[in-house]
Amino acid sequence: MSSLSRNTLLMGSAVVIFATVFSWWIFAVPSYDVIARLPGMDNRPPQKQISDSIFIGEFFDTVNTLDEILPGSWPRFRGADFDNISKDPTPLAEKWDTSGPPVVWQTTLGEGYAGPAIHNGRLYILDYNERRKADMLRCFSLKSGKELWRRWYNVEFKRNHGYSRTIPAVTDKYLVTVGPRSHVMCIDPVDGRLFWTIDLEREYGIPGKAKGKITPEFYSGQCPLIDNDIAIFAPGGKALMIGVDCATGNVLWKTPNPDSLRMSHTSVMPMTIHGKKMYVYAALGGVCGVSAEGDDRGKLLWSTKEWSPSITVASPVYLGNGEIAAFGSYGAGTARIAITRDGSGFRAVVKEQHKSSGGIASEQHTPILIDNHLWAVMPENAGALKRQLACYSISNLITPVWSSGKESRFGKGMGPFILSDKQLYLLDDEGTLYLFNIEKTSATLVSSHKILAAIEAWSPMAIAGKYLVMRDSHNMICLDISKKD
Repeated sequence: MSSLSRNTLLMGSAVVIFATVFSWWIFAVPSYDVIARLPGMDNRPPQKQISDSIFIGEFFDTVNTLDEILPGSWPRFRGADFDNISKDPTPLAEKWDTSGPPVVWQTTLGEGYAGPAIHNGRLYILDYNERRKADMLRCFSLKSGKELWRRWYNVEFKRNHGYSRTIPAVTDKYLVTVGPRSHVMCIDPVDGRLFWTIDLEREYGIPGKAKGKITPEFYSGQCPLIDNDIAIFAPGGKALMIGVDCATGNVLWKTPNPDSLRMSHTSVMPMTIHGKKMYVYAALGGVCGVSAEGDDRGKLLWSTKEWSPSITVASPVYLGNGEIAAFGSYGAGTARIAITRDGSGFRAVVKEQHKSSGGIASEQHTPILIDNHLWAVMPENAGALKRQLACYSISNLITPVWSSGKESRFGKGMGPFILSDKQLYLLDDEGTLYLFNIEKTSATLVSSHKILAAIEAWSPMAIAGKYLVMRDSHNMICLDISKKD
């Protein structure tokens, strides 16, 4: 047989074999079920495809089952009462030995500053998975640190001081998140089912207008709020603030935005001022109050453009007597805003303001109010008080009643602090945890320990029962801070 005939025969045989295998692959019944991916599967409700092909909440993975429901809760940014103070009755250690508080577990996260919310033994954090380029809500067991499930979706954006920023809000029935690009999810906190989603940028942004942009330069830092099963967001743009029914995803009310206020890095804070419950928000462009109750719920009650720093991260604090403290970053300082009421009308006036070097200030963490005194870690640009822990009376925001001293400075002044039973936990930027005993107008350092080999440990901490949870830019750690027998 010639070489040409032999090659022709071999080629023909190969074609027959390929055709047979291909036909079997196409038409044979597989030994496993192949299910087409359809809208609404994976517990995901039908949803329109948005302009940049982001399907919010598209994917879901189950990893483990919950080992134990535990007491204690830290259900949102600044805790149950929005004051960053834990009221949990669990006795906590008054000091630590040289080994520090015991480490219960630790895990790796994507780069960012998102903090945890804790409820019914589960810990939730909105992470960013850099390999998958995805916002990823991850649910962990508080007791063991085992990951239970994750709900995620692909969204790509450039790193800008990390990725993730916010803290979820959780109740027995609902879990709400806001992603770095203002994508919202409402989820069942137990099994991770997706109820509804909103793209705040797409829905409320005003194309072509600088003041119609929703997401800030450093991405969304606004933590969601759930109030009586209504999720509250302050997008700016077409609506200053909105209230969304957690059960249905329907928008119940929208607040007009006559001053073109924009989303800042602060969060909406509920306050009762002159007998009226309202949502107070320090936006870019001004500070405002929106009715949170009654027939006028969602109505803009007051606003002021007198206080308008270019960057604001710390949220407003109600000082009492109709006064609010609002904070600005990068040296902007603090303003005291007086709210007055005349009948059903409200008016806001800035009574005083000072730069960061002239009184209480905060670069990014909201000061804690206790016993009519504000506690804060002063920023780098606070002059002689830079990076110190300081205490101010609410009657005088200019002169501190106490400070930790120039020999006791804490990182770059950007680390978090949290209070429980007169014990203040302060984490500096570099991962050292300090424990202070707080009196009305002074504090005593009783213990300190290096917890994390940290880079930018800036995320808010959380306390639930005997557990203290914190993170740096890439790692999350859970400590046992309970009192030992």
